[in-house]
Amino acid sequence: MNWGKGLALALIAFAGMMAWFVVMASRNPSSLVTEEYYEKELKFQERIDHTARANALSAPVHMIVTASELRLEFPQEFHGKTISGELTLLRPNDPRADQVIAVNTTGIFERSEMGLWPGRYNAALEWTVDGTRYFTEEKLLVP
Repeated sequence: MNWGKGLALALIAFAGMMAWFVVMASRNPSSLVTEEYYEKELKFQERIDHTARANALSAPVHMIVTASELRLEFPQEFHGKTISGELTLLRPNDPRADQVIAVNTTGIFERSEMGLWPGRYNAALEWTVDGTRYFTEEKLLVP
């Protein structure tokens, strides 16, 4: 075989490999975490302030999540007070499994029959106590 045939085979192999990469990339869904990313970015400083307030508490919010149950334990200083907020569970690799849960409690929040898929979730908890807003973010693994 001469150098011309070798060069032609190398170019054909390269073109085939590139075509394979394009096909595989087009099959992989690429979804945004949120459609309103610009509006959320504008409110990012508020999120930083709420996170700093939550970090200054005596204890963090303890999140226990299984495929069928959810339990949120708020710090002791909030027991007996009305806590309202929203827990957002985002599944990074499949947005169909995302869930938003309204939280209303006086210290410990429990919910059953969650129907979560096994895997990793990003949990974002925004809550309000006596007009003061807090924010906690955690990575959870559902067995």
